[in-house]
Amino acid sequence: MKFIALPLLICLSFPANSQDTTHRIPVDKDRVFTRAVIESSYPGAVAGWQRYLMTNMHYPDEALKKEIQGQVIVQIIVEKDGTADSIIAISRPMEGGLREEAIRLIRQSGKWVPAIRDGINIRSQKRQPFVFKLG
Repeated sequence: MKFIALPLLICLSFPANSQDTTHRIPVDKDRVFTRAVIESSYPGAVAGWQRYLMTNMHYPDEALKKEIQGQVIVQIIVEKDGTADSIIAISRPMEGGLREEAIRLIRQSGKWVPAIRDGINIRSQKRQPFVFKLG
């Protein structure tokens, strides 16, 4: 049975309360931001992320046997040093190993390019979708 893994780089960020950008707001160095001036990203941008996924993404055996497909959304915190932390799958499917595979991919992805606000690296939250489709 063939499968197609469709890696999507749809990094969703959820805006925080709107702020007047004409005034500088002191940045709390440990705060996790959901909106940044420059969003965190994978090294090499979209092309780098796609290369990583094509090389490392594996369709779980259990999902193949049970013909389980779906999109898994993984939420991560990209730390100031680019480390991916607080990695959790926040969507279905719950069985077949798809969630575990998506989490594994993030954990093994190495350092990311951190978000930047007011010229300094900040912690930021990302939601990264993974699409698993049999074809």
